[in-house]
Amino acid sequence: MKKIQRQSLIRRIITEQPVSTQEELLAKLQEVGVKATQATISRDIREMKLVKSHDENKQVRYALFSQPSETLNEERLKSAVKREVLKIQIVQFMIVVLTEKDGADVVTNWLDEAAYPEVSATIAGVDTFIVICRSEEDAQAFAEKLEKMRE
Repeated sequence: MKKIQRQSLIRRIITEQPVSTQEELLAKLQEVGVKATQATISRDIREMKLVKSHDENKQVRYALFSQPSETLNEERLKSAVKREVLKIQIVQFMIVVLTEKDGADVVTNWLDEAAYPEVSATIAGVDTFIVICRSEEDAQAFAEKLEKMRE
């Protein structure tokens, strides 16, 4: 497996489940058929600028340095979603979102700033935007996250 593919897989693993040691990460990679050494994983962690942080359960885990958290940008996104979003519809690995007039670019600006790992890109019009996710599962999960922001 090439480095870029392995690092993409590492990014996905640490964002989807708690991993607190290099050994755990190596084991999770081996579970999906990736053979790597501890030295390789150590280099990947350094190159990807992974950090150890505390999650909501006070457990130490690896995280992306820019991984979103309850930041000001995310709060602004939640506010914009609540105010602007009218309808959310999943189409395979994409989410089509209808907004109030002139609301699409407002929401996507904050969505882009939050930099969610499951989101590849956004495309905005006047009252509609599309969120392109990495997989159908990511689209389903992210659509649910957007729905919760509407509450």
